[in-house]
Amino acid sequence: MKAVRYNISPFGWATCQWLKHIWPGCLLSSLNGLSLRDVPPPELPAKDWVRVRTLLGGICGTDTAILGQKPPPDSLLQAYSSMPMILGHENVAVVDQVGPNVDRSWIGRRVMVEPTLACEARGTNPLCERCAAGEFGACENFSGDMGGTANLPPGTSIGYNRRTGGSWGEYFVAHQSQLVPVAEEISDEEAVLVDPLSCSLHGVLMANLSGVRRVLVYGAGMLGLGVIAGLRAMGYHDRIEVLDRVPYLADIADAFGANEYFTLPADPRSRFGQIAGRTGGTVQRARFGNYMISGGYDLVFDCVGTMQSVDECLKWTRARGQLVMLGTLQGKHVDLTPLWFRELRILGAYGRQLEHQDGRRVGTYPLVQELLRAGKIKAGRLLTHTFRLDEYKKALQTAMHKEKHEAIKVAFDFR
Repeated sequence: MKAVRYNISPFGWATCQWLKHIWPGCLLSSLNGLSLRDVPPPELPAKDWVRVRTLLGGICGTDTAILGQKPPPDSLLQAYSSMPMILGHENVAVVDQVGPNVDRSWIGRRVMVEPTLACEARGTNPLCERCAAGEFGACENFSGDMGGTANLPPGTSIGYNRRTGGSWGEYFVAHQSQLVPVAEEISDEEAVLVDPLSCSLHGVLMANLSGVRRVLVYGAGMLGLGVIAGLRAMGYHDRIEVLDRVPYLADIADAFGANEYFTLPADPRSRFGQIAGRTGGTVQRARFGNYMISGGYDLVFDCVGTMQSVDECLKWTRARGQLVMLGTLQGKHVDLTPLWFRELRILGAYGRQLEHQDGRRVGTYPLVQELLRAGKIKAGRLLTHTFRLDEYKKALQTAMHKEKHEAIKVAFDFR
């Protein structure tokens, strides 16, 4: 089968760190560990696994951050991944082969694979405490230390380990518990968006919306738009303000339910001054251009994950307000003074789980599909670009430079 493989070496990483400033194309070359290859389809790790044939494979912001070398070289996530890897965890696919312990009626069915490789998929018994509580996105066994009947290597999910493959390949494998049937009325184009929408909705459900009157969504990419849609789908009726830097996202943010989309100048003094004006706060200035505000938003969602976004979100959240961090952090040094001085409630939101919703436990994937079917989330405008796998460099260029191409979600199309 054909697949885009990633297998970076220390030499290649260090060379691209220097070279990317004069030859950005090195990031999409074999020097950075990226190549299109003919590889054998992955084998089933255990009898309760299946193989699927990819229809669409989405390109996630975490994927492009990895390829763009944005995480620090000593990122802790290295302990929870293994190479060489076939990237891609956002997907819609068709079940192609089943293990002997799987019902054969799955064959030929269109599915979304919830990609998390937690205890059940690994065959770990007993389940860790988090998985036993349905919180499999916080599984304690992503490093593979506890073994399991599937004998999987380190990896948080499909696409980030050396054994299962991923949706940037024609086939990949999954545990039967990861299969979510796609309803007939849900198109492939909507189904491939369920994963990023689930990540956004999970972040919304982590927050306490009682008493929240003003929300800031920092970043109007796929995660940010999903947060707006998720807030409205969950019945939040008060003010949502959205900050980004590009005008083409404004109409979509408005259609999803934002009250206002705005941009800010680059100058820190102006940025803090405008936020203070919006929230009725006052700017506080320390030495060397370090600012904070008294006042701020009740609830802030960081959907970007840069050092600037984390710093500003911390400082723009009101005292005893909430900050939900959704973006994969791309640095290490942040001024944490607001955390203790303002007694903030900071919540990290990663992946998906069994959610508490309307008195029941329901997986984030099925819940998003319910909202799509009910028309509470309208995702039709979010998949903006698709490419064949042999156009992978063009696809990744588009995903890594969204503003230039007015892109939101980019995917590989295997159909």
